[in-house]
Amino acid sequence: MCNLRDIVIFIAGAEFFHTISHIVLPFFFTLPIDFGFVEFTASLNSWAILVNAAITVALLWWAKRLS
Repeated sequence: MCNLRDIVIFIAGAEFFHTISHIVLPFFFTLPIDFGFVEFTASLNSWAILVNAAITVALLWWAKRLS
């Protein structure tokens, strides 16, 4: 069975993929993107990259402490 450490590492991997998707987003779409309820700007994308990277690092730190 999977233990908590395995689950945290899996979630960290998903969060890392989310971070990478925000990094490559401007190469495939022209920012800003208007979703109707929010406008996704280059500045907001930069913040999303930083926050997602911080969450990834925090999850990996937590997984290391669980071992």
